[in-house]
Amino acid sequence: MKKIIFISILLCLSFSMEQSAAAKAPDLKLSDMQQKEHHLKPPYDQPVIINFWASWCGPCKMEAPDLVRLSEKYQDQVKIYAINMTNQDSEEGAYMFAKDYCFRFPVLLDKTGDAAALFRVAAVPTTFFVNEKGEIVSVLTGYGGAELLEKRIRGLINH
Repeated sequence: MKKIIFISILLCLSFSMEQSAAAKAPDLKLSDMQQKEHHLKPPYDQPVIINFWASWCGPCKMEAPDLVRLSEKYQDQVKIYAINMTNQDSEEGAYMFAKDYCFRFPVLLDKTGDAAALFRVAAVPTTFFVNEKGEIVSVLTGYGGAELLEKRIRGLINH
């Protein structure tokens, strides 16, 4: 009986993960560190990568140089938005992190946590790979390394 319940739970989890992969990205209105408002609303001009992070996050620190390098390499093919979870961080921490890692892509501030809640972010870093139609093609929770990030970006571009 326990095996049947366990298998049922696994099947339900598998089904829900498949469902979330085809979900639409929610509309977002967030300001960047210069107080400029950004409205992320599908459809997009090109695929979008939405990365949730915090300045105190060790894996975010490992991932940051890879995001910068990949944003430069694929700058004409994808748009990257780095969303700082400012409700769990500080604006000063976000600013210093973005400066230290030379972020040249928009750094948006989620001061209320509403953006993270809409995307159901449970851990940082969490990265969403979204096609032009606004469909979430894949999600990467945690830092998987430069190769995996690049593989996901190439998959998004070729999707």
